Amino acid sequence: MVIKDIKTIIKNQNGVALMMVMTAMLLLMAIYGEFTFESKIARLKATNILDKSQAKLLAESGLQLAMTRLRLYKEAFNTVQNNPNAKNLVPVQLLNQLWEVPFIYPIPLGKNASASFKATVDQFSKETLLEGEFKVSIQNISNKMNLNLLRIDMTKVNPDPQFDDGQDDYSSLNLSDTAILSDVSVDQSLYFLLKRLVDQKREKDESFDDRYSRLNYQEMITNLKFFMSDFGSMLQDPLAGEAESTYQRIPLSPKFGPLSSASELFSIPGWNDELIELIQNEFSVYPSTQIDFNKITSNMLKILIPTLTDEDIREFFLWRDDPEQPRYLNSKADFKKYIVDQERLMNDTDFEERMKQFEQKGFSFGSNPNLFKIVSEGTYNRANYTLVAYVVLPQNAPTVPRPGTQPGTQTGGQPGTQPGTQPGTGQPGTNPATNPQDQKTQLLEPRIIEIQIN
Repeated sequence: MVIKDIKTIIKNQNGVALMMVMTAMLLLMAIYGEFTFESKIARLKATNILDKSQAKLLAESGLQLAMTRLRLYKEAFNTVQNNPNAKNLVPVQLLNQLWEVPFIYPIPLGKNASASFKATVDQFSKETLLEGEFKVSIQNISNKMNLNLLRIDMTKVNPDPQFDDGQDDYSSLNLSDTAILSDVSVDQSLYFLLKRLVDQKREKDESFDDRYSRLNYQEMITNLKFFMSDFGSMLQDPLAGEAESTYQRIPLSPKFGPLSSASELFSIPGWNDELIELIQNEFSVYPSTQIDFNKITSNMLKILIPTLTDEDIREFFLWRDDPEQPRYLNSKADFKKYIVDQERLMNDTDFEERMKQFEQKGFSFGSNPNLFKIVSEGTYNRANYTLVAYVVLPQNAPTVPRPGTQPGTQTGGQPGTQPGTQPGTGQPGTNPATNPQDQKTQLLEPRIIEIQIN
């Protein structure tokens, strides 16, 4: 009996040992599985990081390519400006092709591509070190009004309290519908356009109408102006006190400087996503004061000439963008031919007076872009990386008389000639200091003013 009990105990101990071995094996398998899983996750993370880095490099390569194209455009533009004969042979739209045509890598081959072009692309693909894909586009955004023109710059304010330049820096708006006819300032234009767009959306969207039926435009624009104007520049403005109290209640310290990014608008009291979205295609915070008739929007056209009806505006775009015969407006004179001579929407005097109002506010008219938006998207495997860069192409001051000329004389004329007259005739002539053909605009190196990562 005792021997049987001992054998039973021994058998029971063998079973425990087996269970311990099985448990150890299960634990080791679980540890191995966890280790294998973590290894795969780490390898996947490393692969994703490498892919993301490669996509970033591709996007940066696209941005560098875009900047190179803008430098080529600058060189070509300056060369044409310095060569009077080339101006008549090289149209502006031909120069713009240096930057406006999108670039895609790998280079797509169309069905009708020639054999030589295919061979060139194949050779390039074999020799290049690039891996992955990228797309680059350059857009001209020179047609937007600069909101920073709202700000009051103390360096430009005459400290003499007796000085009166005929203008005031008060924030008070003229809320009448006809105010835009005589006041083309940025704050009045902003009010006119914002109200117009809000009213249009209120008619179509009942919930929007409920939210913005009592929108205080005066408060919104004053808050914006107070935020960006120099400290102490609005002491004489009767509306500035309320704006200052608003910022103290939030609390938020005004920047007291120009806006450097459109995202700063979201922090200003009274402004939100819906309202900013309404004006984002018409206004920007980047340095541009040019109105390009080839890029002008219907809303900006309404600011330019408020007397135009919706039908007039629609007819203008149908005429300009006719697919069979598109028109390219190189200057204010080309726009004038349509408005005054062809459609007779304004007379000559009213048109010139209207354009003069904008020019006195610092705006210019032309088709030479100076502000660009570059979108560069890099793709590698499943990773994407997008860079959005805003680039300004500064212009220097127009050149004045050529070397060797004296003020008041024509090139090759005699000293002492009556200013503005041809030598020996007494008739009006060409003064190099004022002749527009002698004033050559030159572009400087393009520079990036903001980069956004998407």
